[in-house]
Amino acid sequence: MEQQNIEKIAVPSVEVPQCGLYIILPETDDFEKLNFQLGQALHGANRFSTYAVNRHVVEFRHLPKEKEAALAIAKNLCHTAHRNGFIFLISDDAVLARDANADGVMCTSIKHCSDARKTLGEDSIVGLRCTTRAAAQSALSLELDCVNFYTDKHGEPLLTLVNWWTTASEDPVGVEGPFDPENCEVFVKAGVTFITADHHIWTHPSGNMMQGVVNMLDAFERFKPAIQKLN
Repeated sequence: MEQQNIEKIAVPSVEVPQCGLYIILPETDDFEKLNFQLGQALHGANRFSTYAVNRHVVEFRHLPKEKEAALAIAKNLCHTAHRNGFIFLISDDAVLARDANADGVMCTSIKHCSDARKTLGEDSIVGLRCTTRAAAQSALSLELDCVNFYTDKHGEPLLTLVNWWTTASEDPVGVEGPFDPENCEVFVKAGVTFITADHHIWTHPSGNMMQGVVNMLDAFERFKPAIQKLN
């Protein structure tokens, strides 16, 4: 499958869901099993969806230390994501993202973002994980493609950051946290582009990843803001 077009992450459409899944792959030593489970989860998302085009992301964050092994694993995971129409990002490692044919990187610092842009070029996705408005403002200044907000002891409240971002920019914004079909409501209604769904998917009581995906997508549809009529 061809590399995902960046417009799928950046351009809203009536044919694209307003809020999408952001699935961070868990830490594991059994990547064959993980790849199988990922395929099941993504297949479930596509079966449930009624949209012509979906806008969901998989991020490979817990990378193996051995580079050759990391590349082989990343290629397999990327193939699974692309086969199911998902965007595939790698945490920080732009060289690995380029070599694995990933769609881009989600970085943990502005320095990593700058380096990634040089390595990957303008057609790849470069995003920033951050906890403050100042860091997000730097992302705007560098014209990065998206941001993910998460909470730490030095950061600002997630909803405050989201509300600021959606007034400052039309670029995609994600939120990270232990979200489930109930506690995601306020962020869906706030207009975020992505919500991390991995906690609910990988820890679903039934052990069924597909059910976890369906639960989250159902919540996104239930809580999405109503379309305001002009007359």
